[in-house]
Amino acid sequence: MRAATTMRDRNPLTRAGRAALRTSILDRSRNDGAMLAIAAAVGIGTGLLAVLLVTLIVLVKGFVWGPSPVRWQVIAVPVLGGFVVGGLRVLSGSQSHDSGVTATMRAIAIHAGHIPVLRTLVKGLGTVVSIGTGAAGGREGPMVLLGSMVGSTCGRWLALDEERSRSLIAAGAASGIAASFNAPIGGMLFAMEVIIGGFKVRSLQVVVIAAVLSSVISRQLLGGELIYAVERDYVLEDPRELLLYAALGVLAVLVARTSMATEEAMKRRFTSSPLPDWTQPAIGGLMVGVLALGLPEVLGTGHDNPPLPLLSPAVGTDPVRSFIEGGPGTGLAAAGFLLVLMVGKILAANSSIASGHPVGELAPTLFIGASLGGALGHVATVVLPGTGIEPGAYALVGMAAAFGASGKAPLTGILIVFELTSDYGLVLPLMLATGLATFLADRLWEGSIYTRQLRRDGVVYAEPDDIDVMQTVSVGEVMTTDPDTVTADMPVVELAERFVATGHHGYPVVDAHGRLAGIVTRSDVDARLGDADPGDLTVGDIATTTVSTVTPDDPVFRAVRRMAALNVGRIPVVAADDRGKLVGLIRRSDLVQAYQRAITRSMGVQQRKDRSRLRELADTRFAEVVVAPASLADGRQIQHIEWPERTLVTGIRRGGESLTPSGTTRLHAGDEVVFLTGSESIEDVRVILADPATVPEETA
Repeated sequence: MRAATTMRDRNPLTRAGRAALRTSILDRSRNDGAMLAIAAAVGIGTGLLAVLLVTLIVLVKGFVWGPSPVRWQVIAVPVLGGFVVGGLRVLSGSQSHDSGVTATMRAIAIHAGHIPVLRTLVKGLGTVVSIGTGAAGGREGPMVLLGSMVGSTCGRWLALDEERSRSLIAAGAASGIAASFNAPIGGMLFAMEVIIGGFKVRSLQVVVIAAVLSSVISRQLLGGELIYAVERDYVLEDPRELLLYAALGVLAVLVARTSMATEEAMKRRFTSSPLPDWTQPAIGGLMVGVLALGLPEVLGTGHDNPPLPLLSPAVGTDPVRSFIEGGPGTGLAAAGFLLVLMVGKILAANSSIASGHPVGELAPTLFIGASLGGALGHVATVVLPGTGIEPGAYALVGMAAAFGASGKAPLTGILIVFELTSDYGLVLPLMLATGLATFLADRLWEGSIYTRQLRRDGVVYAEPDDIDVMQTVSVGEVMTTDPDTVTADMPVVELAERFVATGHHGYPVVDAHGRLAGIVTRSDVDARLGDADPGDLTVGDIATTTVSTVTPDDPVFRAVRRMAALNVGRIPVVAADDRGKLVGLIRRSDLVQAYQRAITRSMGVQQRKDRSRLRELADTRFAEVVVAPASLADGRQIQHIEWPERTLVTGIRRGGESLTPSGTTRLHAGDEVVFLTGSESIEDVRVILADPATVPEETA
């Protein structure tokens, strides 16, 4: 029997087995690379998903457009594709207009990195339809979300803590970029700059392993061809051209801001539209189709587009590649055409994104940057004839500069252009233009294309740069344990009566097995009751089932941020190794207690620092003595005790709390008193605080 129990406890398909595996990973991850093995699984899984996604996109594209598309398809196909995407949105239950990257960041910030599998897979299917039918976006955003879902699932299945889960999510995001663009270094930098928000050694190792393996899988199954392979090598011939590249960095900032403002305006129009949500992707498809009637180059990702009518022969089906090879045409005519394409792509891409198509923003940004840079290059050849200026070089640099300004990720922009084109001859122009664009964008507006929506929703994504006092207190120290709960099958009428009787504003909802199933608030009840007859409504019918949670080990500041982002007054606390096990509830009132405790601790830390700085003062010493029962200090105020000269009570610890002493503070037996006094007075102070029975008679 004992052997059978042991085998069951080690079975990873059982909860006990997962807990045992988690403990093993947490204990051994620093020594034997267990996390790296998990990261490898994330990379392989994401690579396979990327291969499936790309293959399906190619199949859908070939099916809906055919070998020789006709004019009517330019509008009909995007509109029909939009209706299918709208139906998939209804099927998945998602009303969000977040891009894949923003959705990943929102899940990390609010939902402890939980990315639902089914909804994400349906969104991936929507990406296949969107891109296959001509939506003007990229596949990298959805692939980031799919890869992050793989990392999130591994983290939750193994019940890893939030820090390790976040590393796996970043590894999945890096794998998505690596597999989408065949760019493992760019994927790694994207994950560190955008998802992690900084370079952490533990996360970096995990991310690198996943990105490399994902890229290997993609190359083996899809081929190693570069997306924007350049047939000519560009170099910086004249250092004076750096002035033009600097101007390109400035222009990239202006264009990025215009594109972001356009996206925000379109999102406001779509979200406030009275039309049903499922029709909005079709409206976006119609807008893209109308633009494509005159500018068919704006459809799709900018790579391997369908051979549409009216397509410029100088551009072909790979617009971005043609830009960085110096096309289309020469002189001011080419510059004007590129600027028109840039404006058209801004409108088409933002129409797709704002209307709810699950497409990425990176590919359109590269298109916009390439057309801007190419236009500047062609203008320069006219203004500065005979200087050997290559418009294609400016198009290539413009890609990185545009992403640096929009994504606030300069290293990713530089490296991903290197990997997409295999052209390393423009290092200095790339660094100058992209660095300048990022620098100016940082000072002109807050957030990036990925974080601005989060900021508008009140979600603070980045970890604090400085130590927040609320980081020093854990949720488990201040949470309400054994909170009142309600069951999912409780009638709503009974719940309303309970709210009135108790004065509570919300309850965690548990299922028949006592596991967390959601949360219900008084406003949920008021919204559903009103003047209508509640009938047979139960708590499960009105409760919010997608619940943001924290664990007892999380710092309180994380709970504060999630409560603020969701505008809620309470968050359930679940066990770290079992996210369905409710162990407490943290309310706004608990935050007050947490703040008081954090301030007390910070004062204690400061006192210890001050004590360390003063330790070197001549003829003075710090000492700590416990107040004994019946001592001369027990029960007396500090100001009424006859201390030796030059004695200062600097701190008191009572019951695990640090107190700041004043003259009216009364000492009690058991207090740990920290004092500064002259070296000759140490023993005199000890006598005051000691048990009289233990003091030698001559000393007393």
